[in-house]
Amino acid sequence: MIKTPFFAQKSRLAAGLSLALLACGPAVEAAEEKETLVTPEHVKNMEHTIKLQPMSAKEQIAFSRLDLATRLGVEMDVVSVSGATTVRWRSSALGCPEADKRYTDTLVPGVLIMLRVGNTAYRYHSLPGAEPFYCPSDRVRPAYVGPEDV
Repeated sequence: MIKTPFFAQKSRLAAGLSLALLACGPAVEAAEEKETLVTPEHVKNMEHTIKLQPMSAKEQIAFSRLDLATRLGVEMDVVSVSGATTVRWRSSALGCPEADKRYTDTLVPGVLIMLRVGNTAYRYHSLPGAEPFYCPSDRVRPAYVGPEDV
């Protein structure tokens, strides 16, 4: 059995329906099938895509502070910023590898945000413009410091 593509089946069905309507004569008003052509311009105008904007450094810091305050169950004003800097991570783990995952060993541009609550320090790691994530101290790996970073 030869399978007919769906579009060909649809065209045959439309042609058959048109012939059937014409065969009925004047008793049945011929319904004109209006086919709307969709052009690239239509598609461009109908697109409803969400374009994600990268986070600014201030937004990354604010996000990290809010996440840590929520994580610890404290008010955001007790979370202070010790520092925030651009770094180069040594791998795609972004300085925070998980034991059961594999990573690519390559220098990756990133962001390190250091927060403090009382006497305890917390680290958030990220790619530039991306949502930072909390890195527990037992998983922290140092960022790359090389000749270009001096």
